[in-house]
Amino acid sequence: MSNKILILGATSFGGSSFMKFLKYNSKFKVWGTYKTKKNITRLFKKEKNKFKFIKLDLSIKNNSLTNIVRKIKPKYVFDFASICLVNESWVNPEYYLKVNFSSKLKFIKNIDNFQFLDKYIYISTPEIFGSRKNFILETEKRFNPSTPYALSKLCMEQLITTYPNVMKKSVIVRASNFYGIDQLNHRLIPKLIYFIKNKKKFPLHGNGMSKRNFLFEDDFNIGLLKILKYGKKGGIYHFSSKEYYTIRKIVKMACNIMNVSFEDYVYKANDRVGKDKYYFLDTMKTQKQLKWKSKVSIKEGLQKLIENKIK
Repeated sequence: MSNKILILGATSFGGSSFMKFLKYNSKFKVWGTYKTKKNITRLFKKEKNKFKFIKLDLSIKNNSLTNIVRKIKPKYVFDFASICLVNESWVNPEYYLKVNFSSKLKFIKNIDNFQFLDKYIYISTPEIFGSRKNFILETEKRFNPSTPYALSKLCMEQLITTYPNVMKKSVIVRASNFYGIDQLNHRLIPKLIYFIKNKKKFPLHGNGMSKRNFLFEDDFNIGLLKILKYGKKGGIYHFSSKEYYTIRKIVKMACNIMNVSFEDYVYKANDRVGKDKYYFLDTMKTQKQLKWKSKVSIKEGLQKLIENKIK
């Protein structure tokens, strides 16, 4: 029986975090795709020789993805391969749709022919729903993407769910904002820590009143492993903690941990175009079926990152 896993987007933060987690918490043979080698060096450091990498540029129109899957014959494919810079998606929406959606059409079309493939796990986003005050169930069909990035992710979800033969092998995962040690500094939490550490003022978009949930990488990786083992094919699962805070509150937490004045380290900036004010994921199905729930609080997660960043 095959024990091979292919991680698409292994040099994204989420893909690299899960790939390393699998290496030390399972007996699977793991492959990962990458676009540029510099990210392998940054994310895997001295560990890079312990992993198998395959170059894949989804912005090029070819059949590379399909050919890679045929060659490796993985039992499981985890798809983290997306461009996720939300604000930048307004500048070049065609590129986002090409990489996040149309580059995978050939692969999805052939998924039924891959007899060796047991599960295709697609990492989606709650941003496909836009701002919602109520908790969102996995069965929710009212979509309202507010950015080209969110639209590209919704297109991929709709493609997967449109074909019954594809859904028979697929699992869709929607997760809150997950964060961790090796996340790039343009993401909210590492950017915040970087600014405070370097005595720079942090831009508080919209005065920080949008509300978010942040999921520490360890909690999310444990959930993904449970998806691999116990997730039902054709299912959709939500991952989120119970903690929802305004961005302003999270910034204040970081300032307190780092012993600096909130007023001295932030300034009010205009909100980003199409930014969702809030979205809340219902996780009862995930908790019940997978016996999963988050364990690391945002305060604990911030403490871990701050300790790592100021070494």
